[in-house]
Amino acid sequence: MKRYVIQHRTHDWDPWQVCPRLQYDTLQEAKAAFKALPFKDGYRIAESFIQVRYKAVKV
Repeated sequence: MKRYVIQHRTHDWDPWQVCPRLQYDTLQEAKAAFKALPFKDGYRIAESFIQVRYKAVKV
């Protein structure tokens, strides 16, 4: 899994969607790709991470 992604959304009320072809290992690569986008409105750089959750167990 790549560490940095560029996300896109059409409207302010839409959820952010990951662009599958825009995933990078380093922040520098993601910044360079973001800078190369013709339109930056509706795009952002995000860091992917694994969220650890715990669920209670009934005993």
